[in-house]
Amino acid sequence: MDVSVYRVSAGELDVAFAIRRVVFVEEQGVPPELEADGKDEGAEHFLARQGELAVATARARRTDRGWKIERVAVLGAQRGHGVGMALVRRVLELAPPGLVPYVHAQESALGFWQRAGFVAEGPSFEEAGIRHRWMRFASAAGAIG
Repeated sequence: MDVSVYRVSAGELDVAFAIRRVVFVEEQGVPPELEADGKDEGAEHFLARQGELAVATARARRTDRGWKIERVAVLGAQRGHGVGMALVRRVLELAPPGLVPYVHAQESALGFWQRAGFVAEGPSFEEAGIRHRWMRFASAAGAIG
């Protein structure tokens, strides 16, 4: 399955937002005002396409803890086919040097993030009514205190 992943131009942000709306708001019941958290400006956005079809998105941004990968959303029909992994690998490749990649992973997706090379740390917590765990990219072990 051929997947291309690239940084989104300003003209394609609506495509990324539409995928997020389907996955987070419609499927998972996240309130729209929590999904649109005001942190999109200044973040880098990514799209995964199969041919011409946009099937997944993610955003990443600098924080005081490192390079936070978030809003990773894969349309239902493409889940389990490597699209999400291709997307995350590309976001990791493009992480700014010296910043530790990390995520707030939904507990239901811990296995995915572990396969991507992340390690869970600390207790679970709630975001938008969904249980999460803080995870850091394993190759960055010890870089965050």
